[in-house]
Amino acid sequence: MKHLFLISWLLLLGAANIDAQKPYFIVFTEKEIAISNSLLIDDFEGSDVNQKLWYNYYPWGGLSIDANTYTDPVMCYQEKGTLVLKVDTISAMRSFPDWMIDTLQLKKTQQKLVDGKFRIERLTSALWSKEAFKYGYFECKAYLPEGKGYWPAFWLYGGKPNEEIDFIEAKGERDRSYHINVHCPNRCDRVKKWGLFDQPFGHWAKTKTPINHTWSTFSGLWTPEGVMFYHNQRLLTYHEAEFATSMNLIANFSLAKNNAPFAPGPDKKTKFPAEFRVDFIRAWDCPTELLKTPLAQLQDAYFIKVIPRHSNRIYLEFAPNKHREIRAWIEKDRVPFLEIDLSQENQVFDFTYWTKGAYTLRLKNKELVKEIPLIERP
Repeated sequence: MKHLFLISWLLLLGAANIDAQKPYFIVFTEKEIAISNSLLIDDFEGSDVNQKLWYNYYPWGGLSIDANTYTDPVMCYQEKGTLVLKVDTISAMRSFPDWMIDTLQLKKTQQKLVDGKFRIERLTSALWSKEAFKYGYFECKAYLPEGKGYWPAFWLYGGKPNEEIDFIEAKGERDRSYHINVHCPNRCDRVKKWGLFDQPFGHWAKTKTPINHTWSTFSGLWTPEGVMFYHNQRLLTYHEAEFATSMNLIANFSLAKNNAPFAPGPDKKTKFPAEFRVDFIRAWDCPTELLKTPLAQLQDAYFIKVIPRHSNRIYLEFAPNKHREIRAWIEKDRVPFLEIDLSQENQVFDFTYWTKGAYTLRLKNKELVKEIPLIERP
């Protein structure tokens, strides 16, 4: 099967004479070397948001009557290889279709439409995946802004029932912590404190390094057993819970309000407009071997991601390896060719001048060994 795979790719690439393999997500555990494929990868190259993958707005409209806020599609766009999610203040009367107007909220907030228009005071942004996912590893590399009241987030949402996994809800005034949470019916979002007191799982997770004004990766592994939460591939915590629905993947930039969830809101020193930038968003399939693995057994899991790039490059992304038994190297025609230094962060291989042969990635964890085809140079 491996040879058929390589041949088919060679036929497709033709004159390029290179068979660059697809992306892979590799998970090392004590009992497995599990390998899965990508479900969604977007590096936000090009000038426009990929309409095949995303809505650059909330499908339900994004008008919030009580906050006088509108999630405007023009506030979500691509620029210089990144996704830009923007917020700004505004004072304007805007027209909206009837289906977006919550008449109950109008009455509750004692607001009125004027000539069919509603006053907007804040503009926010959102990116919403057109595909819904059930289990997997989800990651976002982002540059968080600093400022009171900023509320950027990366999360999964499934409706009916309203289930949600919040990989990160940040606040611009917090530099070494961000909020993680789950929402689900039947109180599956509850945990026992000290084994006695029932309380919600959601909490502010502390980070070892600052998260504002720097690039960080926020991610989570969702299995039928629950969710693992990571910052720069370092495990922060996990929560055991079952979720019934498939969920859409979302990145958004909102503004908090005083006396409301995630207060405080912006003050006079908060700068506008502001940007929440994203380098990439990825969704990987959950390896079959992990679907029934208890989360407690995944605490020491180690990840390697294989990312083909343009210009004859392959990126291997990983955190510094603390597991001495884990090794990875590249073989050419079954002979060791390049050792991968897993004590570092990431490695890039330029195969422009690699000679004729079949190159594979060999993975080893104690007695477990697996391989992945990389390229075939005819």
